[in-house]
Amino acid sequence: MSAIRPPLSMVPTFFGCLLFDHRTSRYLPFDHECAALLDALLHHSIDALIARERDGARREQLAGFYRHFFARGFFSCDGRLAAERLRLSPPADHLAAPLALHLEIVAACNLSCTHCFAGALPRRGARLRLAEIDALFGELAAAGCFRVGLTGGEPLLRHDLFEIIDAATARGLHPCLTTNALLLDEHTARELGRRPLCWLNVSLEGPDAAHNDAVRGAGSFARVRDKLRLLARHARFTLAFTITRQNAAVVTRCAELAREVGAHSAVFRPLYPVGIAREHLDTLMPTYGDYAGALERLERDVCGHADESLHSVDPFSPLARRSAQAHTFVGDGCGAANLVASISAHGDVSPCSFLGPSFESGNIRERPFLEIWREGEAFRTLRAAGRGPRAAGQFRGGCRARALELAGGADAEDPWQREAAITLHLEQPR
Repeated sequence: MSAIRPPLSMVPTFFGCLLFDHRTSRYLPFDHECAALLDALLHHSIDALIARERDGARREQLAGFYRHFFARGFFSCDGRLAAERLRLSPPADHLAAPLALHLEIVAACNLSCTHCFAGALPRRGARLRLAEIDALFGELAAAGCFRVGLTGGEPLLRHDLFEIIDAATARGLHPCLTTNALLLDEHTARELGRRPLCWLNVSLEGPDAAHNDAVRGAGSFARVRDKLRLLARHARFTLAFTITRQNAAVVTRCAELAREVGAHSAVFRPLYPVGIAREHLDTLMPTYGDYAGALERLERDVCGHADESLHSVDPFSPLARRSAQAHTFVGDGCGAANLVASISAHGDVSPCSFLGPSFESGNIRERPFLEIWREGEAFRTLRAAGRGPRAAGQFRGGCRARALELAGGADAEDPWQREAAITLHLEQPR
């Protein structure tokens, strides 16, 4: 019988540590002082630590810290931290592993969407075998990368998909799956519902056939709606929408559709000018005004008004998230090479799946993933480019892939970031 895992994993970092809560699939960062306290609480009860402390104010701080995180279920009955501390020595200036890895498990699809970030499909080459993927999962778990997005192409084309999901969960990872749902049948829906997926995303591009089928192909909307009725009987799922120039005005109707079909939540992300979308930017790429207007409509008409049939709407608003974001990497970079990485179906490693083949830094069939994460050329370049004084026109946050396409370089200024900063300035009270 396998040992029962603690609910938390403590991941040492250059700034202190991260706690990953396996019940919520979330990371929480702590500085060096708090990390030292958490480490002590792995071995001693809170009562023992308070009894040793001579300073009254310090004792009260310890008690308050304990009460706050006890309410979140971080401590066992004996007053110790309910966590496993990972045995690793973190690098001096970046995380030992990404917080999330995007793993392409198949480079083929049954659709030909005009905005596909994966580029032209199918791509030829020997895809990673289950044994190779399982070895990767073990490497990730040991370094504290617990969230893995299984992408494609269309993941349901992979005949051993459930074995891949089971291999991830057996390693303590939290897999997410994104699908167009068209290959679902009763058996597949039931098997998906049996597994503890962090997210099960079904992609759509609008609230009706007119908007969706212009991107995903004639008849795809009606077919997906039929599949969603089937999926809703067996599994919790999210409807994932890409905000484009064509659907930005109807995002409220998209959220209403998510409620109608029984989705647990609705997620909205902007179109990125990558892959096949680069061939259709004139018709699909929203302006920052289009995107900001869509977020405003979601905030005004949907967010905060969802009933129990639609638990959440995530508009992916950078301005709304700014004040709540923790600083877990150095400089003005983005998530690429700092928080996330991607691996192609053939094992090629990149800081971000949106940046394209020129940023690939190695293959996991030739070098361990964590070695590429630490030492890969594109990873080191992007981290270094985000540090130090930044001149006008250089990258100061946002999306490097957008900067690459719209401003001519991954270290150029993301045009949307500049517009967002102007919007934030104009919204400040005077």
